[in-house]
Amino acid sequence: MQKTTITKTDWIFFQSIILVIGLLIDTANSSVFVTPILGFLCFVCYIFINWKSFTEKKTWAGIPNIITTTRLLLLFVAPFLKENLQIAILATIVVLLDGLDGFFARKLNQITPFGGELDMETDAFFCLLFSLLIYKNHPELAFVLLGGSLRYLHKIYTTIISKNNFVESKKKYARYFAGCYFISIILFFYTDYSIAKYVIII
Repeated sequence: MQKTTITKTDWIFFQSIILVIGLLIDTANSSVFVTPILGFLCFVCYIFINWKSFTEKKTWAGIPNIITTTRLLLLFVAPFLKENLQIAILATIVVLLDGLDGFFARKLNQITPFGGELDMETDAFFCLLFSLLIYKNHPELAFVLLGGSLRYLHKIYTTIISKNNFVESKKKYARYFAGCYFISIILFFYTDYSIAKYVIII
């Protein structure tokens, strides 16, 4: 009897479905509760099933993966913060660390395919979670949820349409779009709502 295994591509597809369901539940309840819990469980499983890839360069995962994991763990603090300034500072730290993991990966020769995937999934979860935080306090900005969940909706769509044959490729301009979205989220929490709503719209 042939043994079946879950590939990383399969897991990201399942994770996308789970997180979109969590987003829909939280949106219906105007809360940020189910999504972080499901996200935490998804990432624990994601790292566990890919432990060999996670520790490919170092048995203790290596500095780049530790930085990425630290960024990921910091995200789960966000729902417990009440003040916009606290959320803004947390978001700033997470985004600044995003540049460090890549820097150290290149500097220490610890670049791995899984490290790049984990970094990308952490970025996607950042967008999802902070978009949900914005929506919770400002339901009139519901469109921000589309931007926040775009990576997951894209993964679900491409996997179903291509029947798992779709191979994601990194586009040069994608990092600029992501960077602009990160900055808009950070500025939203730093500025007064009368200005912040236009920042997030732009």
